[in-house]
Amino acid sequence: MTFQQPALLFGLIVVLALAGVYALAQRRRRKFTLRFTDVALLESVVGRRPGVRKHIPPLLFLLGAAGLVVAMAQPILNLEVARNDTSVMMVIDTSGSMDATDVSPNRLEAARQAARTLLNKLPSNARVGLVTFSSSPILAAPLSDNRDPVLAALDDLQAGGATATGDALSLAVQQLRPATPTSGAARAPAMIVLLTDGGTN
Repeated sequence: MTFQQPALLFGLIVVLALAGVYALAQRRRRKFTLRFTDVALLESVVGRRPGVRKHIPPLLFLLGAAGLVVAMAQPILNLEVARNDTSVMMVIDTSGSMDATDVSPNRLEAARQAARTLLNKLPSNARVGLVTFSSSPILAAPLSDNRDPVLAALDDLQAGGATATGDALSLAVQQLRPATPTSGAARAPAMIVLLTDGGTN
């Protein structure tokens, strides 16, 4: 927590001083009590003493004064809050090697299932897009909070061609840049998820 007017917090010293004066006054009152020989007669005349209740009004006054001083110092509390406005670009390799069956049923189907699992785990308001690539990249689904175009593009994946990973990543970055706020504004979370089986060629 920070304060816009931290110098005003020195006013709390005055509040503490008032509390000390009150405590001192209570101690001095005990020194000036009168002595009576007939205690029963004194109780019948004075009645019940207020006890701790007499301290409640001064205590509330001191607490109110302390709260007023803190409020005048203008406290500011910065909280980190989880954000769900994420932008995610999935980049999936559809080169010829993705037809290999060393992963059941094949690498392309494993990548497709991994992409669907990611879609199910993302927040509902996250924006998702899809870039596929073999010899060249293709924007299969632009960034959107509608998952249907991404799911439809995943169903149409076909393996074949070379592996232009760098070009695909460049296209994904270009898709994320329009969602980036201007300088000085809060930057929304953004990520690229790359699913590929090997090096670029």
